Amino acid sequence: MFKQKIIYWDYAFWIFVYAVIFLSIGVTIGKTLERVMPNHDGKKHRFIVLLEIYLQIGLIAILTYIMREYVEAVLNKFFIIEKKPGKFAALVIAPTLFSQMPDLVKKINHIWGLV
Repeated sequence: MFKQKIIYWDYAFWIFVYAVIFLSIGVTIGKTLERVMPNHDGKKHRFIVLLEIYLQIGLIAILTYIMREYVEAVLNKFFIIEKKPGKFAALVIAPTLFSQMPDLVKKINHIWGLV
């Protein structure tokens, strides 16, 4: 029916491996940021809360970048991996991180009035 191969199982395996690694590291990063960042306080000035949000989002972006680069480098050092499975596996990073940071979500809801 199809002359071209559609699913590359070796590639799917590496997407799986990357996703598990990203989940493990992502939960750790999320928990750590939740612990070290200030808790949500509805009495704080909105500008201060906004700065806390920007700082935390910036840290998430930088730490995610570092995590992806190191995972890619370490796995490629030990294995021959074709293509870039990390780009698909990265889909698990944001939900994993944000699931561990309820105070960040509260701050965002506080500033933008989403609740």
